[in-house]
Amino acid sequence: MLVIQIKDLTKIYRSGAGEVKALDHVSLRVRKGEIYGIIGYSGAGKSTLIRCVNMLEKPTSGSIKVNGQEMTSLNEGQLRVARRKIGMIFQHFNLLSSRTVFDNVAFPLEISGVPKAEIKDKVTRLLGLVGLADKAGAYPSQLSGGQKQRVGIARALANDPIVLLCDEATSALDPATTDSILALLKDINRKLDLTILMITHEMKVISEICDSVAVLEQGKIIEEGLVIDVFTQPKHPTTRRFVQTIIQTDIPDHIKKPLLQRGQGQIIRVSFIGDSAAEPVISTLVKKFDIDINILYGNIDQIQDTPFGMLMIECMGSRSNCHRAVDYLRQLGLRIEVLKDAE
Repeated sequence: MLVIQIKDLTKIYRSGAGEVKALDHVSLRVRKGEIYGIIGYSGAGKSTLIRCVNMLEKPTSGSIKVNGQEMTSLNEGQLRVARRKIGMIFQHFNLLSSRTVFDNVAFPLEISGVPKAEIKDKVTRLLGLVGLADKAGAYPSQLSGGQKQRVGIARALANDPIVLLCDEATSALDPATTDSILALLKDINRKLDLTILMITHEMKVISEICDSVAVLEQGKIIEEGLVIDVFTQPKHPTTRRFVQTIIQTDIPDHIKKPLLQRGQGQIIRVSFIGDSAAEPVISTLVKKFDIDINILYGNIDQIQDTPFGMLMIECMGSRSNCHRAVDYLRQLGLRIEVLKDAE
C-alpha cells in the first residue's frame, strides 16, 4: 500500500531577481511502514520537498497524495485536519521554552480539543515510549539536545500520525546522540508501523535506518531505489560521492592502476551481497576450473542487516577456464566486472 504518492511536483520561487526552480518534476512513492530517505547537498531542494508534503509550502504544480488524499486540492480548514495525521520533527526542535516537557507534548492535543484526562494518559505513554518518563516536569532549557529531539518526536506522535516527516532531525546532534535518535526512530517505525519520510545530507543516516533512498540534486531526483542497491551499485557521480563518505565501494585508482598494468591474467571485480558474502567462492573456483586466484584487493561492509563486499582478483590459467569461471560467478548471481581480460 502506498502512503505517499508524489507526481511531477514542481516548486518555483519568484522574486524581483527572477525565478528559482527549487523542485523540478519530482515523483516518488513511499510504501506503508517504510522509512524513505531523501539525501542531497545544501540547496538541492530537500526541505522544500518535505514541506510540500504537508503543504507548509504550496507547490507550483504537481500532485501530492497522502494516504490517498490529494493534498493540493484541500482548503485551509481541510488542511488543518489533514496535518494532524502528518507528524513533523525539526532540526532545531522548535519546542516552546515556557512550557514543560509534558506541556510541549500535550500542545497539539490541546489544539485538537482532546479531553484533559485523555491528554494525561497519552502524554505519559508517549514520554515512556521516547525514554523521557522522568523528564515530564522539566523545561527545554534543562534538556540535552538529544532529549529535546525526543520531546519533538513525542509531540509529533501525539495525534497518531500516518506519516512522520523528519527535516534534518539529527543534524544538530553529536554522533552518539544521533545513533540513539536513529535507533529510537527505527523502534517507533517497527512498533507503530509508522511510515517515515526523512531528509538528510548524511549518508550514514540513510545507511542506518532507511529502506529506500532518493538522491536529490538541483531539484531533481537523479537516482533512487532500495538502499542496499543504491549503496552497492551507485550510478550517478553525486550518489557515488555520498556513498564514498562512509564505505569504500570502488577500488582506489592508486591501487587499481598499478595492478592492471602489472597483472598478466584476467582481472575481475566481484561484488558479494547478502548470504553470498559468506560463501567460499574463491576456493570453489580454484577446484572447479583448474585456475589460480590471486586476491589483489578487497573489503567487506554491512548495510543494516545485509553484509556486502568487493574483491578484485586475478584469474590465472587458460583463457577458456578463466572465462568459464566468470560465467560461473554470474550464474551464482554475483555482480561481475571484468577490468582486464587475460593476455
